[in-house]
Amino acid sequence: MKTRNFLTIGSALAAALLVACGAYAQSSGPPNWEDQFIGWYGDSENQMPPGFPPYSTTNPFRTIEKVIAPLLQPWAAARKDGTIFEIEEGGSFCRPTGLFLRHQNRGFQLLASPGRITMVGTQLPGNPIRRIYLNRDHLKILPLTSAGDSVAHWEGDTLVIDTIGFDDTTLLSLEGSRHSSELHVIERLRFVADGKWLERRFIVDDPRALKAPFTMVRYHEKLTADARPQQELCLGYENWREWVAIRNDAVRSLDEQRAETTKALAQKKK
Repeated sequence: MKTRNFLTIGSALAAALLVACGAYAQSSGPPNWEDQFIGWYGDSENQMPPGFPPYSTTNPFRTIEKVIAPLLQPWAAARKDGTIFEIEEGGSFCRPTGLFLRHQNRGFQLLASPGRITMVGTQLPGNPIRRIYLNRDHLKILPLTSAGDSVAHWEGDTLVIDTIGFDDTTLLSLEGSRHSSELHVIERLRFVADGKWLERRFIVDDPRALKAPFTMVRYHEKLTADARPQQELCLGYENWREWVAIRNDAVRSLDEQRAETTKALAQKKK
């Protein structure tokens, strides 16, 4: 899979692999990393820690399209123009959404365990479970999914997450910008503002869909230890069934419309 030279950050991005008695050992990290990373984190949209630069400098998700659009390769721009968000964005009909939409304005929980950090969204199933591995490299045979394959290592007190193995079904923005299966994302997670906020810095690269990488930053406030954010079932069961039925009808109608257009063009050429 293609990568770009700038993505080689310090040492190799593979997590340190330690073998002891035929089993993996946990990669080293800050002594209190489990205490830090176990917790609930609030919404990220338009939130900033006190004293940090204005949020407009960190590419808010609702305006990130201004950054992405000039970078799209012609085929990706054309595919974006043909995208209908409500039909093609999985989260809009209660299916797993992509990495960039799942935590933009929803809270999540991080669960730390030896060799792994698990991220669980508050709204299911749109924000599904994401597993970040500290005790292995990327799989040699990599299935493509909406979440990709995430491995991580520590650089001081910063957790560096490397994710590849994306399918091409998810979106980069609310305006429908598309990526390819060569999407490569580096995230750098660290605690700021006296440990009360989690900072996530993204470097997003896709040699096939983007002319150059782009960056964005998100901040999530860490909630108190006794916080119990309510888990949400996307749209509720009955509404979910109705919405999926409406969406499926729309897909059929769109397919029929495209087929008619293709047939009409073929007849014109005769």
